[in-house]
Amino acid sequence: MINNIPKRHFYNNKDYFLDFEKKILILDPEFHEKLLNKKLWNRFGFKKIGGSSVGDVLAVDKYKSQFQAFCRIAWCSLPILDKKYVNAGIKIEPKVVAALKETLNVDIEQFPPEKYNFDYFEDKDEIIGGIPDGYINEQKIIIEIKTTGEKNYEQWKQFGIPAGYLKQAQIYTYLMGVKKFWIVAAFLKEEDYLNPDQFPIKQRKLKNYPYILNEAQVLDDINTIKEWYKKYTKLGYSPAWDEEKDSDLIAYLKCENEQQYLELLEKWKIEGKFIDEP
Repeated sequence: MINNIPKRHFYNNKDYFLDFEKKILILDPEFHEKLLNKKLWNRFGFKKIGGSSVGDVLAVDKYKSQFQAFCRIAWCSLPILDKKYVNAGIKIEPKVVAALKETLNVDIEQFPPEKYNFDYFEDKDEIIGGIPDGYINEQKIIIEIKTTGEKNYEQWKQFGIPAGYLKQAQIYTYLMGVKKFWIVAAFLKEEDYLNPDQFPIKQRKLKNYPYILNEAQVLDDINTIKEWYKKYTKLGYSPAWDEEKDSDLIAYLKCENEQQYLELLEKWKIEGKFIDEP
């Protein structure tokens, strides 16, 4: 029994078709046309590129997937199966901002998603969107806050911050017209994910990673993203999927109706992959 069924509107062999020979998703022509003409269809259309999609399109590491990026912009992506990581970020981010204000004695401007229709860059860019986590107006610095497991403290120290985080923050910085950005990371213990409201910030590692905008790099990234976006939104079919890294998404996309979707969620619930919140 599923208590909270993640919403889903589109199904295989109805709104899109899976080609298992070419390993691509093909949008139904009528659905594709609607996505292309969002101004004529209640502004519903291909989503913009933002957040984790930046790293996927740019294929910054072996875990990133252009296939997943296409599914996101075409409203066919996986729902969040385990919300504990998202919930932790939502609860802990304000605590990090408050700590920065207190420690640095600065005013940090924030951008409530609802106020900006969940896209601060809505009127600034037609393809790239998102919401910066914060901005220090005095010093003209963009802030991106990340919550991550404490094991990553040493990982990041040795190998650097994940490239997807850097690319995303740098693009936001460029679109804001400034030259500096910080990635501020809070490193969490496992119990912090279960009780983010009680996050003991003074007892956890909090580190700031300051950067200067690399304009040549960010312009190249933006050009790559926009060329990719224009290509695949026009074609109406995805880049090829990877059987291994995209396996869960493919299983999700195979569903042809709600019954099959519910059966998949039940299976994932038993496996511990889908956490059904009461």
